[in-house]
Amino acid sequence: MATYTVNYWGSNPDSGNDDCWTGQDFDTRDEAEACYHAPFDGLPGCPKSDVHTIELDGPDVHLERRNPSFRASTEAASIADWEREQAMQAGMGGGCDWYNDAMSRDAARR
Repeated sequence: MATYTVNYWGSNPDSGNDDCWTGQDFDTRDEAEACYHAPFDGLPGCPKSDVHTIELDGPDVHLERRNPSFRASTEAASIADWEREQAMQAGMGGGCDWYNDAMSRDAARR
């Protein structure tokens, strides 16, 4: 049973946001600390620049550090991300036509 976790947050964990993007579980503190100090080795699909805080948590340790590679999104990029997410949700609910309609509406607004 894993007792240590390294978590990847989109903001400071104390900010109250629900944006823990992903995490990795480890059986030993040594494994978890190695990951905490080299957090992106072997972690596919998690862009370094999206991760604000890296957290190590376990029964006898709790560490947090800001990721030096983090780049805050601009408002325009955040809006574009949200529009793509809405289109994806529309597509899951109604297929390709709904997805395409949502993307067309978003493009027309810009």
